[in-house]
Amino acid sequence: MEILQNVLQPIEKVLIPEKKKKDERVLPPVFNRGVVTIVGIKTVTTRFIPVSHEGFSNETYVDKIDLLGKKRAEFISRKLKGIERRAHMSLFREMVEENNGVWKDEFESKFGKPCTIPAPLCVTCWNCSLFGALEAGKGGTFSRIRYFDTWSLQSADECVASTTSEEGLGIGNTVNENLKEERGSESYHLYEYVKAGTKFPFITIIESPTALDITGYLAAVQRADVHGYGKYSANHGKFQTEFIAVAEGMPEFSILDLLENNTEEEIKNKINTGKYKFESNSVITDNEEIKSIKNKLPELFKEYWNSL
Repeated sequence: MEILQNVLQPIEKVLIPEKKKKDERVLPPVFNRGVVTIVGIKTVTTRFIPVSHEGFSNETYVDKIDLLGKKRAEFISRKLKGIERRAHMSLFREMVEENNGVWKDEFESKFGKPCTIPAPLCVTCWNCSLFGALEAGKGGTFSRIRYFDTWSLQSADECVASTTSEEGLGIGNTVNENLKEERGSESYHLYEYVKAGTKFPFITIIESPTALDITGYLAAVQRADVHGYGKYSANHGKFQTEFIAVAEGMPEFSILDLLENNTEEEIKNKINTGKYKFESNSVITDNEEIKSIKNKLPELFKEYWNSL
């Protein structure tokens, strides 16, 4: 991770809470607003139902948008962030127990308050400092990680199973089906879904990053891919993520650039050859090197936990 040293912050500067009056703890202000950008492509490996609205009927439709000459499946940043935040928290709790014991007791001891999720987060520990809360006005603006909505590389006609596709709609039982009564329309629901093999490019930015933030994020994404995203994520919405670049500074391109007339290989080639640039030339694109960053998580976490 030496290539990113210009922007990485010391753990104690960003993540060690200062004790205020009584037992209140707050994170110190951070003046160096360095940035690390992580770019990759998520590939759907099971049925994926990305929806950003509540469905009250017995039919669910994939969110879609007309964009850059195609109708595309939409994957909103709030859903992406919410699942990865939960995966990161479960990872955090496991590592606490590996280092000290019962995480509930340890969290309250270190941070002066009980740890709760998915309630508005405390913005004091590593997880909450990085992700913030999801509710506006309750810590949502204090996160140091920035997500962006993304859309499928393929057209919806190609990648969404619907009434007009060869597969047709998916069929499932409703949650509150009454098996004592004769089956009717209320006992099942129909749903569109994004097909396996669909590609979603993504850009994630971490402000005032520590080495622990980057390794934790990479590990959390791997875990979230297995947990699943979207509706019915316990069974659906599994992914495989390939990280294309970990770079110093802001990207000088957007999700729209990644989508426009590009295939997966073209995106990789344009990043590897520098056609898609970052603020700095400090860019890691080697897949094995990115994996080696993720593998540093246990030692970096131990450094953080011992510093609290």
